[in-house]
Amino acid sequence: MIGLSVLITLSSLSLTGCWDREYLKDLHLAYGVGFDISENGMIKETVELIIPPEVEQKSTTSEIHTSYGHNLRSSSNQMRNRVRGNIRFLKNGFQLLGKSVAEQGLYSNLDVNFRDPSNPTSNVRVIIAEGSASDILEQKTVGELKIGEFITQKIESLEEMSLFPKETLDTVFRFLKDPGQDFALPYIALDKDEIITRGLALFHDQYYSGMLNPDQSILLVLLKGQKGKNARFTKKIDLGYPDHIQEYITINAGFKKVKRKFKVSVSADGSVEVDLELKLQAVVEEFPGKHLLKEEDLQKVNQAFSEILTKEAELVVKEVQKANCDIFGVGRKLIAYHHNVWRDKNWSKDYRKVQFHPKVEVKIVDTGIIE
Repeated sequence: MIGLSVLITLSSLSLTGCWDREYLKDLHLAYGVGFDISENGMIKETVELIIPPEVEQKSTTSEIHTSYGHNLRSSSNQMRNRVRGNIRFLKNGFQLLGKSVAEQGLYSNLDVNFRDPSNPTSNVRVIIAEGSASDILEQKTVGELKIGEFITQKIESLEEMSLFPKETLDTVFRFLKDPGQDFALPYIALDKDEIITRGLALFHDQYYSGMLNPDQSILLVLLKGQKGKNARFTKKIDLGYPDHIQEYITINAGFKKVKRKFKVSVSADGSVEVDLELKLQAVVEEFPGKHLLKEEDLQKVNQAFSEILTKEAELVVKEVQKANCDIFGVGRKLIAYHHNVWRDKNWSKDYRKVQFHPKVEVKIVDTGIIE
């Protein structure tokens, strides 16, 4: 027994500690990284690095670095050769992809994230830049915020406004592996010195194929059965009041649960039809003017918003079909419940032939602070 105790003691003295430990002082943390295709066809990688202060009382600083490579791994190796220490990406960061990258396909650019277990994926957002991703990151700051902080907060805020679906590296990678489901990603741009929202970038398979504007993006998120804390629409409703400004009413459909019906049916001839219905419970957030919104007018508001949003839903469906983006996962339903039909389809061509029947029903459940 004594011999065993001595052996354990000697063995513990020979241990060197955690072999995979990395000290913060030896690392550079990155909020986000941007990728573009350069003029000579190489991958251009741009990273914002967060530099910890040498003294605790001082705040962190940031640096923007750029490197080039024949693929993502070689550009990353070049990047690490340029900076002091290793690079680790924040788990709540983002990857900003220039439109040139999105048009050439995402798979090869995202696949490397899953080959390195040290790279976070579950909360990392994927964003598309209309022009160059590097141009946006090289802004370095927006007001008092570092560029990475600003973009992260902007995306999270617009997700809460139902403008963007909450897609991450994990969800996008699953879509890329699924032949029956496409996806859409946040689409931003640099307008002079201001970072603005274009809407949603639509994808067919792994390729950028079209876009939706911000108003259409909110409706698409709702049609997918998702939402943030808010989902606002401002529309002109004719109630016959003399003051025309009162015709513009703002509702918020984000407070209540979205009731959604999504049914895919197949006819005897193999044609596919989709019933896509939404029931929205909304709150009137703004009704300007001298007169209060009358109780008898609520039914007119319900009917008018239902008709307007149904027509807009039809336009949204046309846009996603034009982009060949199976954002609702019609193909996934066919694979699961009509596999023989799916097997005989060339979905890249046949998806545009699907007959959608969208319908939106709005019910005002509260007039907010309006009596």
